[in-house]
Order: sequence, then C-alpha cells, then structure tokens
Amino acid sequence: MTARALRFEVIAIDMPPPSAAPAEPAPPAADAHTSLRNALKLGGSLLVTYGIALVMRMVLPRYLGPEGFGRYNWADGFSGAFFVLSALGLDVYIRKEVSVRREHASEFFGGTLLLQLALALVLTGGMLWVMRAGGEPPEVQRLALLMGAYQFFFRLNAILAAVLHAREQVDGLSVAHVVMKCIWGGGLVLVLLLGLPLPWLAAPFIGAEVVKVAFLLHLTRAHAGLRFRVDVRATATALLAALPFFINEAALATNGRVDVSILGLVANKTEVGYYGAVWGIAGMTMLLSPILGWVLLPMMSRAASSSPEEFTRILRRGLEGVITVSVPVTLALALGAETWVRLMIGEAYLPAASVLRLLAPIFVLTYVATVCGSWLMAASRTWTVTRTSLLAAGLNPALNLLLIPPMLARLGPTGGASATALSLAICEVIVTIILLSAIGERAHDARSLAVLAKTTAVCAAVTAVHLGLGAVGLDARDLVRGLARLVVDGAVYLTLILATGAVRRDEVLALVRRVKDRRRPAASAPSPFPEEERAA
Repeated sequence: MTARALRFEVIAIDMPPPSAAPAEPAPPAADAHTSLRNALKLGGSLLVTYGIALVMRMVLPRYLGPEGFGRYNWADGFSGAFFVLSALGLDVYIRKEVSVRREHASEFFGGTLLLQLALALVLTGGMLWVMRAGGEPPEVQRLALLMGAYQFFFRLNAILAAVLHAREQVDGLSVAHVVMKCIWGGGLVLVLLLGLPLPWLAAPFIGAEVVKVAFLLHLTRAHAGLRFRVDVRATATALLAALPFFINEAALATNGRVDVSILGLVANKTEVGYYGAVWGIAGMTMLLSPILGWVLLPMMSRAASSSPEEFTRILRRGLEGVITVSVPVTLALALGAETWVRLMIGEAYLPAASVLRLLAPIFVLTYVATVCGSWLMAASRTWTVTRTSLLAAGLNPALNLLLIPPMLARLGPTGGASATALSLAICEVIVTIILLSAIGERAHDARSLAVLAKTTAVCAAVTAVHLGLGAVGLDARDLVRGLARLVVDGAVYLTLILATGAVRRDEVLALVRRVKDRRRPAASAPSPFPEEERAA
C-alpha cells in the first residue's frame, strides 16, 4: 500500500454541516450524456476482465473437479459472508453523497479505514473459531482465512472506486480493472501449472487486489483530492448515514454467500462444487451489474436534486434497457443449459444443467431490482430497500434449510444445489415485486409495457422453435448440434425482436453517436432518452 501517497492528519475542527450547499449541478441531459459515456468506458474494461474471468471459470472447475472446486467455492463464500460486515455500506453511501458533495469523502475516509482494519482482525478470529468448531479440514481453514484477507482489500477497493465513480473519473479505473484481472488470471494459471496446494489459490486474489489498492489510492488523491484524515465526529456521522446501506449490503450478501455456506454444511462440498460451477456460467449475465451500481446511482442522485422529470425518465428507460439486454442472454442460458455446461466446464458437471436452468431467470430479476433499488435510494427511500433486503436475508436461509434435505434425498446429486438455486429464485421474485410496488406507476409507461409484452412474446416463440428443433434431432446430446440449435435460436430472436419493434435499431445507433460525440457543448447536448410520445 502506498502510505506515502496519503497525508495523515488528526483534526479537531467541526465538519461542514450536511446542509452545506453543493456545487451547482450540471444540466440533466449533459449529466446523463457524461454518465452513459463513462458507462461505456467501464463496460469496455469489464469486457476484457470478464473474458479473463470466463477462461478461469472454465479452467478451475475442470482442474479441481466437483469436490475440490466445492471446497474452494465454500471457502470463498464463507469468508465473503463474514467480511461483508467490514464494508460498512460506504461504497453505496459515497456514490450517493459524494456525487453532490465533492470533498465529503476526505472527512471520514481515515477514520473508517482504521475501523475496517480493526474489524478485519475480529472477523478473522471469528472465522477461525467457527471453522474449528465445525471440524473443517486444515487446508480449507487456511484457504478461507487467506480469502478473508482478499475480501478486506476487495472491500477497500470498492470504496476507493466509489470515490472515482462519484467524481466521474473512470479512465484510470478502467485501466486498473484490466491490470488487476491480468495479474489474477496469470497468477491462477501459475498456481495450477505448479500444482500447488489448495490454499495457494488465494495468492493471486490477494496480490491483484493489493496492486489495485496502490493504484486507486494514487488516482483518488490525484483526481478526487482524497486525503487521509481521522475525524471521529465526521466518521461517526458518515457511519450513521451509511447504516441503511450497510444493512442492505449485509442482507444482500446473505443471499449470495450464506446460502453457499449452508449448502456445504447441510449437504456436502460436492453440491457446493456443482452450484458454484454453474453459478460461474450464469454470472456471465451480470456484466452490466457493476456498471449499474457505479453509474446509475450517482446519475439518479443528481437528477433527483435537479430535474424530477429526468429522474423518472432515467428509471423507466433504465428498466427498459436492462430487460432488453438481459432477457436474450438469460433465455440462451436456460434453453441451452446442457450445451453450456458441456462446453464450459465439462461432462463431470452435466448433472448440474438443471441448476443452471433454475439460476438463469434470476438475473433479469436482479437487474430490475438493482435499477429500482438505485431509484429508491436516490429518492431518499433507502430504508424501503433495506427492509426488503432484510426480508430476503431471513427468507433465503430458511428456504435453504427447508428445501435442501428433501430435494437432496429425492433428486440425488445436484438436489441440494437445485434447492439453493430455487430458494434464491423465490427470494428474487419477492424482492422485485416489493420494489416495483414501492415505486408504483412511475416505474412504467406505455412504451415500457409494450417492450415487456413484445419481449415476452418473442421469448415464447423462440422457446417453441427450440423445442421443435429438439424434436427433429437437433438436441443437446451432442455439443455441435447443441451449439447449432442455439445459433438458430439466436437468429430467430434477433429477427423477431427487431420486427416487433421491441428494440429500435435507429435509437440504439443514435445513442451510440451521442455518447461518442464528446465535443458537443454540455448545455446543448440532447437528452439521451427518446421522447415519451414515441412510445406509442
């Protein structure tokens, strides 16, 4: 870590009042224009990093096998469930508040960093005690503790990145994503080639995040003016304001981490291996998720304070956009589950194809919930999101404990993994319904409802074509035939989605041209959202 890059100050002056007037916001159209351009920059870097991650998602399960990969995946999930407590909700709080109060981050950064270090030590001790009490093998214990160290640096990087997102300084951040992922991927390949023991898998994770910490500390100091200060009063104020974000993040982690831990304890590590391997495939559909969190909340927060009309348009077009992008990918995963498993992680995981089919629809719901949650937070209704996440946090473990034993007994191998996927799906449906209900009619208009109806009809037609192709022999029993079937599915989907007008080609091209046009004066930049009357 580059400690020299930060100026250490212990100050005793009062923090500026929260009501201090923020800088004059940019016009809504210009702000959305800039945010979309930043989204493309971050998306470009994520395409590279996702490509590297995709290769490793294919290599690791094949190399380790279901049981070995299950141990690795369990250690990762177990450490993540503990260390989510060290995040303190600061990254979301920063995107919301620092986007309108430029110097606010320096007021609490030093104090919260010291608190996170103390929490990391306590959490490490707690992890060790729980694993020893549970009789976990020493190899798994060491791996989990090392993954805990990775989680600390990962959480710190999320906070530093949030400062850059709030200040809309993402060029260096995009480079950091690529460099970090190259270090991680190269390190994992080296560990596998050398045949090192399981705990060594954590070394590339830690090394990549430490390098990223050093780089982001430099970027936040240079571009966002971040300084290391310890101000107890300012730190306490920020932590209190971030409390709903913290509770929400901890609750969300329960859905993503605790369920894996429960699966490993109630069933076995092989079930965790099946679940983790197909989750890695399904996770490809979440490419946009980080971008939504990085870009959408700051943009919505500024729109909420400057233009209620733009605030609502961002919500509607955002929901329309995530449905347009996520549905075809999700449909491809669900229809071609056996083909994707055979292609990416091998025949040993083929029994888990049904688990992938259960997981696939979850990500459309996750995208919708993410957009709705960002809008509610920007509208100062954070506790609505938090209460919903807490409901899911309690429901998900209960469903896992209820469903895993009978489904494992009834279905055999992958029965436990199927129960975990089903539990998560039920929770996501409930969360999405609650968040949409909380927003009400502002979440949709005639145009978005028309897009949803057309997209649903196209999915039904493609599913019918897919089943028909299987009936005539073009099925998933052979990899080549399975891929050919998916190509036909894709061609049918693209043809129908354009023919029905669910996706407007002229609007997509116009949006790309607007984002690329950086020379246009901000005051005259047109809104990237089409006029409402074109929805008819």
